[in-house]
Amino acid sequence: MVSVSPSPEPTLREQFRAALESGIAPEMIVLPPSTWHPDYPCWRFLSLLRRCPTPTLDHGVLLRQAVRWSGGKFFVGGCTPALTTVGTACGVTLSAAGDLIAAPYRPTWLLDEHWLDGQGLDEAPVPAIPDESLPAEPWLWSLAKGQMRSWHSAAQKEACWQALTAAPGSTSLLGLPTGAGKSLSFQLAARFSAGVTIVVVPTTALAIHQALAAKDILADFPHLGPRYFSANDPTSDPAAVRAALRDGSCRLLFASPESCVSGSLRAVIDDLAAAGRLDTLVVDEAHIIDSWGGHFRVEFQLLALRRNQWLALSGGTLRTLLLSATFTPHCLDLLRTMFGGDRWQQFACQRLRPEISYFRGGFTVADDREAALLEALHHIPRPLILYVTEVDEAIHLREVLVNAGFAATECFHGDTSGSDRRRLLLAWRSNEIEIMVATSAFGMGVDKPDVRAVVHACYPENVNRYYQEVGRGGRDGAKSIALWIPVIPKDRRVATSLLPRMLGADLIRLRWKTLLAAARDKKDSVLDMPTNAKHQRLMGGRSYGENVRWNKRLLLMMARAGLIDIVGLQFEEDASEPDGRVERVSIRCNFVPSDLRIAEMLRASRERDLGEAKRGITALDDYLAGKSKICRLLRREYGAETIIACGGCFACRDEHLDPHSIPALDFDPPRLTKPKLDIVATEIFSSGAKAIGAVADRVADLVREHGLIHFLCASDLLNSLTTALAERLIPTSRYYYRLDDAREIGRLNVDPASHVVAIHGRIPDRAMLRVRAGSRVSHLFPKDAQITDANERVLLTHDGASFFPSYDEWLRQV
Repeated sequence: MVSVSPSPEPTLREQFRAALESGIAPEMIVLPPSTWHPDYPCWRFLSLLRRCPTPTLDHGVLLRQAVRWSGGKFFVGGCTPALTTVGTACGVTLSAAGDLIAAPYRPTWLLDEHWLDGQGLDEAPVPAIPDESLPAEPWLWSLAKGQMRSWHSAAQKEACWQALTAAPGSTSLLGLPTGAGKSLSFQLAARFSAGVTIVVVPTTALAIHQALAAKDILADFPHLGPRYFSANDPTSDPAAVRAALRDGSCRLLFASPESCVSGSLRAVIDDLAAAGRLDTLVVDEAHIIDSWGGHFRVEFQLLALRRNQWLALSGGTLRTLLLSATFTPHCLDLLRTMFGGDRWQQFACQRLRPEISYFRGGFTVADDREAALLEALHHIPRPLILYVTEVDEAIHLREVLVNAGFAATECFHGDTSGSDRRRLLLAWRSNEIEIMVATSAFGMGVDKPDVRAVVHACYPENVNRYYQEVGRGGRDGAKSIALWIPVIPKDRRVATSLLPRMLGADLIRLRWKTLLAAARDKKDSVLDMPTNAKHQRLMGGRSYGENVRWNKRLLLMMARAGLIDIVGLQFEEDASEPDGRVERVSIRCNFVPSDLRIAEMLRASRERDLGEAKRGITALDDYLAGKSKICRLLRREYGAETIIACGGCFACRDEHLDPHSIPALDFDPPRLTKPKLDIVATEIFSSGAKAIGAVADRVADLVREHGLIHFLCASDLLNSLTTALAERLIPTSRYYYRLDDAREIGRLNVDPASHVVAIHGRIPDRAMLRVRAGSRVSHLFPKDAQITDANERVLLTHDGASFFPSYDEWLRQV
């Protein structure tokens, strides 16, 4: 009997060629190695063809993308007439020899572009950042169903470690670049917490996205029950979410500042704090407190006051994490003033995104810009986000694109219903949408790794918004296109209209006088003011909610100018109000309250805020006009310590920056201390691979029984010790600890009170012997180690180290 070998499975390219000839997608599609691999567009094309067998322009663009990512020529043999037609519409031709051919896309309306041979806007992406990953401790393996085996970088490990080890009552500011994995810090905080973690996010889109991501990452910890809170989403019942918080079935919640500060979550959070169940408050995209909080979303700045109240209710144990990729120097100072105190720690590691390639073209006529946009969308890669500013414009452009033949186009804006937001985010995550037309409601933190192009058909109101939105692209670490094509006069006027509106002098005096008249005196010179106070002259001018917001804006403006201190925020039952209650703010005045020269006192603060807002647009004016490099503008925005890593703007592109020359994510060197030193000659294990189990037994015991969590390890022992520890401290256990390679200790940050244990091989590791961190460093050696120097003195004894001839003796004393 002759055995017949099974036919090999077809490759992705073979599936692609067969589908082009037949017009039919296979049932099972081979996955590409990465999202920037040349075969990735083939996979997206086949996935789209399976969902939508009738060819559209979306198929044509993906066909073009597959050809361009393969060097401009791709042998397929043949192609159905329908696919040939949509490919032709996107600049793809089928030669007589059976090759698909696509020339580089070089739009003539781009500014300051000088293409080299073979170059175009639609270049194949290449990895843009160096590999900074390092092996993770086994407890991290418990995330993402066992798929998370490494840290993105030493910086991510440091940020997460600070979140994990933050002291009760402390505030930790954590800054990592977009795509560097800062969300892992609060996911780990929740994973190892016995209490509730509340994550405050700026948009419902981000709340939904983060909740979905947390469910995937924390799948092995279902008791955490990650959820998001939205009062307007029929798929997320607010009452059910509040009940889940109270009964403990939800211990990780994503919510808006409004719902936490003034909304229906407030009372629940108060009760959790008072019961000692509120463990961590996280403010994601915390830079918004500065850029939005004073004028647009006042609850962001009032959040600091509520946090102080929750901190007091918790008995001083509530931990606070402030996260962002973009902290300006002013923002850092503001956040420390609002949330800081004696227990403040800051870890901000900011590097500009080398993944983004910036292009721009300006138009004076809307029809010309629309024609250029349609031309670009026939050529540039997918997935793609198209940003606009106004809701009506988003709806209009989506309709234009669908009518043009881009059927896999959706729209996401501030008026999108709660159920539609969730549906769209799920479809976006599962690659069912090729183009997302969006306003800034689809901005910060929505993480899809393979976005290859972000187009702005608008004029962002500042550099920060622009950088946040182009940052949706290239999150897999490979190059992404950022194309800015505004209609300059029209779109700039819209941007200007979004600048903070300031109260005039007369209205400032009138609103303050009204608030003062409605205030109640309390003890210690505190005034209790209702935020709904309204003067007769203002009746009918603004809605109830808008009137309250303007009163809060005035009080915040006065607080930032130092005229008042806001000391309390509470609700009072009032049946005459729409919500059956009124919010009251308690303040202490630092001036004579009856002094109606208040507008003059606020003039400098108002002018400073207006000037700062106008500078944001002026910076973009300079970039559009070619007067400034975008990387320089961004560094000016985020501070001199920000690491420049561009190579993608019009002025840098010709430098051909090598990805390996991108500076690593850097951070401050370790805090030097004068720890007590120990040399321990253990008799319980010898050097060599066979003894690693004995070492792991001792480390596991030190973690479980003695609470030690900082370990250094000789490089040649690290891998085997990590594996052995995974068997003794299973990844899903409640224990976390730090295991650092001796080669990384130059950047090791250790709490000054910590006890560090260094594990050496037979030859002492000189770098570990030089460690001066924490309160105590104990060096453990195998029994056959060389622990004496040439003069037969025990190592480090000249530095005052204590010598222990046995492990047990050391353990008894330590």
